[in-house]
Amino acid sequence: MTEPEAAAAAARYGERLDGLFDQLRLRSDRPDGPARVVGWLAEQLAADVALALPPHAPQASHAPEAWAPAGADERLAAARAAADPALRTFPIGGRQPDALLALHRRAPLDALEVRLVEHVTTVLARLLADRAAAAERAALHRVSASLRVAAFQLLMGGQTTLARRTAAPLVPGVLVHDSARVYLVDCGATERDAVAELLADAAPGQALIVRCPAHDTHLIVLAPLAPDARLDERGWCATGLLLRAVVARRAELRIGGSSTVPLAHTADAYQEAFNALTVARRLPERHALYQARTELAQLLGGPARAWAEHLLRPLLELPRDQRDEVVETTRLALGFSNGQTGRILGVHRNTVTRRIERAVQLLGLEWSSFADRALLDLGLRLTSRGSPVVPRSELAGILADPAAGAWARAFLAPLAQDRRPLLRTLAGWVAAGANARDTQAALGLHHQTVLDHLRTAERLLERELTAGRTGAYELAWAVWASGAAGYPSSEM
Repeated sequence: MTEPEAAAAAARYGERLDGLFDQLRLRSDRPDGPARVVGWLAEQLAADVALALPPHAPQASHAPEAWAPAGADERLAAARAAADPALRTFPIGGRQPDALLALHRRAPLDALEVRLVEHVTTVLARLLADRAAAAERAALHRVSASLRVAAFQLLMGGQTTLARRTAAPLVPGVLVHDSARVYLVDCGATERDAVAELLADAAPGQALIVRCPAHDTHLIVLAPLAPDARLDERGWCATGLLLRAVVARRAELRIGGSSTVPLAHTADAYQEAFNALTVARRLPERHALYQARTELAQLLGGPARAWAEHLLRPLLELPRDQRDEVVETTRLALGFSNGQTGRILGVHRNTVTRRIERAVQLLGLEWSSFADRALLDLGLRLTSRGSPVVPRSELAGILADPAAGAWARAFLAPLAQDRRPLLRTLAGWVAAGANARDTQAALGLHHQTVLDHLRTAERLLERELTAGRTGAYELAWAVWASGAAGYPSSEM
């Protein structure tokens, strides 16, 4: 090689190195980075080049395509089969190579081209190591997310001891207290993982943050409270205030929080937070706490609880493990769809359906009947308050109880803030089995009018009526106890 030729080759080598560094800079954070570097090398050397990943490599399931001239794979395979001496392989990464770079060109490589290939293997080793590390981080993130969901699902089933053991490696000490609050953050169109990082940074080590298995845009934040935890003048705990500050900075976020409940009653807190989130969506400040009102079940005495125990006796007499599964699944399914209930509890929706069918068959109820579901909801709330040893009441007596009437009037009182006949529409809706189209036909209203009245009632009553069904059952009992509509059962 003459001196001018050597100088030209060195210059071309320098340009190629500059190009290789550009590839490293531009491709280092791209999933297809190694494949594009392989394609760049094939173009520079006018050769067939392919990158082969061993099956055990962490990134093998996402193996890059060999960017090379058309037919390169076939030509490389033919050269390999013929033991062509022009076929060369270059190991990438350590004693146990992470990959092999295969290169075939009829014209032999000169010394500078060999050095270029060696530099490329160094670059590819860096890119593949980055990809492997990213794959490991992603796997750890998936495991952590799964464990968080598992801990939440255990709490939803009242299994606090197992939940504590599951959550301990994730957020040490997070479930050490016996009381907690649940906050639900609606992320809107924002990626949930990004919002979860913001919340975790705002309240480090103070809460268990879970991607809601039932709603794709929701994050669940379980915030334990010490017995002496202080609340602000509006009832927000310290962790809730930190979360609320994050929401205030992001216009697309909403947050609803529950009251303070025993850890074993996380399922109740989740439904409270769901109701509060409904209210928050309609407020300019985009945050709300559940407004704890006295429940009807709290006001009714021993005879009503005896009635509930009589109603649910076939269910309560199941073996304990079966009873707990069926009761907790049914209780949750009263507020959510079967699919959502299954995702919350970590079971298949068909399992949810089977448990519900078993419950209603034992009780002689119809799950498709709104009135029967409301009956079951009240019965479950009453039996959770203990078993009385007094004569049982009948349903007519429960609805005629002065305490029930006073509760119903207080529950419905906010409707008077609107001049439209909301109570008439709501009574018709309850009588129509919570079906808006049947309400429209029964009352002679336009379908949109019925929906507008329901949305207004949700805002005034601070209860989810159409999407979450527990608020609808409260409304039904208020309507029946107030006399605005009669209970549609022969039991009356």
